[in-house]
Amino acid sequence: METARKLLEEGKPLEALDRLKKILPTAEEEWRVHELIGAAFHDLADAEGAAQAYFNAARTDRFLRSQRAHFSNYLFALHYLPQLDAAALIHALKIYNSLYRDAETLPPKNLSAKKISVAFIAPNFCDSSSARFYESLLTDYDREKFFVTAWSLSKEEDAFTKKIRRSVDGFFEIAEVSFEEAAEKIRDAGTEILIDLGGHTEGGSTLQIAAYRPARIQLCGIGYFDSTGLDAIDFFIGDEFLTAHDETFSEKIFSLKNAFAFRPNARMICEKKSRRPFPHKNFTFGSLNNFMKLSDDYLSAVKKILDAVPDAKIIFRDTTPLASRQIALRERLKNFGIERAEVRRGSNNFFTDYSEIDLILDAFPYAGGMMTALALYMGVPVLNLCGELAATRTGADILHIAALDELIVTDADAYIKKAVDLSANRSKLAALTEKISFDKLLDTKTFVEDFYGRLEAI
Repeated sequence: METARKLLEEGKPLEALDRLKKILPTAEEEWRVHELIGAAFHDLADAEGAAQAYFNAARTDRFLRSQRAHFSNYLFALHYLPQLDAAALIHALKIYNSLYRDAETLPPKNLSAKKISVAFIAPNFCDSSSARFYESLLTDYDREKFFVTAWSLSKEEDAFTKKIRRSVDGFFEIAEVSFEEAAEKIRDAGTEILIDLGGHTEGGSTLQIAAYRPARIQLCGIGYFDSTGLDAIDFFIGDEFLTAHDETFSEKIFSLKNAFAFRPNARMICEKKSRRPFPHKNFTFGSLNNFMKLSDDYLSAVKKILDAVPDAKIIFRDTTPLASRQIALRERLKNFGIERAEVRRGSNNFFTDYSEIDLILDAFPYAGGMMTALALYMGVPVLNLCGELAATRTGADILHIAALDELIVTDADAYIKKAVDLSANRSKLAALTEKISFDKLLDTKTFVEDFYGRLEAI
């Protein structure tokens, strides 16, 4: 396994995968091999392979804590797959919850504070996609009514971490304590309401703490996009559009006026001010999402769009700098017969892409969240195929909040037709760009008031 790990570190996932498959039949700790196989498939942007590997790791692991983590990774990866439906998701969520069937919760403590104590927990508080949606909740709250703390499962820090540390009433690192000890610390701090910003990201580590129920009321959302399936989570943070089809939720819906309000960071504001569209004759589509999101159904639609617009091209930009994923996507595009495509690795300098692109073709079934909001902020419209699961409605919800329902469709044929029509009508596309409603999309003030008002009510 050490050879395979070294190959992964060297950016050689295919060689690592070949090595892992050879040692799998005789491995003493089979789950460790499956875990590395999942990492290899991730580095190849192979969502189906990753999901199966994480499931196999959970199935063969002997330790409950890591079994839960593997299954969280599996639940996350499932959302990349077009075949995921409500029934399959509900079944998988019930299996996850069953992994806590013998979990003991902490005895509650009597609380007598004058302010409502709210704790936010996350894998880390570094700047990220989700941070662009939750930052205002930790910086702009009513300090006369609420006492807000932030709990980080990582020692990692950046400028955003320092900003949050300065803004909240208490900032705590719980990277080096057990999940139970972390829960005890959160409870002993007098927490009444716990907001889990992690969900099934990072192996569901925040959920393993929430399972001890350190707070009387516990919510999840913003940083995670779907039901957790965990009985210890009481509410999922949504809105009428995002959670319209909520039969998959084990949680009650904590329904806001709008589930998202986007706050750009300083770099985004600077890039927007300096943005100058590149003059280009031929229409250019864009896809600026994690390559794991590029399902076969999505690439099939892209192929049909490009065939119908013979002078157009598409730019693909990954969210990671891995050469292996760039090579893997080029091979997939070749298999699909997609020729007029430029494949770029993830980079901090991706902002120049917005000056080259006329229309973003959002991935499906797992669409962009922050990348959708950022594209709109940068003045580039986004076409979205909306499904029924909350994870397939996030991008559409952001478009809905921005008053761009015209760019939301519900099936692949309509998606293809809309993309082709818009490419032939740049004046209509320009009109849609002008129509973007930043009043609601960037309205963090109303978002914060609505959020904390509803916390106060419950």
